Amino acid sequence: MNEIIKLFDDYEYIVDRYTIVGEWEVWVQHAKLGKTRIAVRIKQGRDEQYYHDVSHFYQPGSEAASYILEQAGQHTPEAAIRHAMNQVFTHFRPDDAKAEWILNENF
Repeated sequence: MNEIIKLFDDYEYIVDRYTIVGEWEVWVQHAKLGKTRIAVRIKQGRDEQYYHDVSHFYQPGSEAASYILEQAGQHTPEAAIRHAMNQVFTHFRPDDAKAEWILNENF
């Protein structure tokens, strides 16, 4: 499989590439927002590090925007999943009446 992704290196306008390691769905319960499906995608970069994407960002009611954690590459898929869950839950309050889920348009 690693040889297949290297085929993209033959195209000069491709500036980066990732291999999708896995994608999972979790369901998050919130008092105001109900049950919400959050998708988590883990991918491996050209640098052999693992990165994540999440389908939604949590925005606390007291904030003007959602928090997006800076993402450094992780050494394992498990570490990338933990980082993704930190992204989702760092400011999560299950009873925040003004909270919102913000769709990640880059997912």
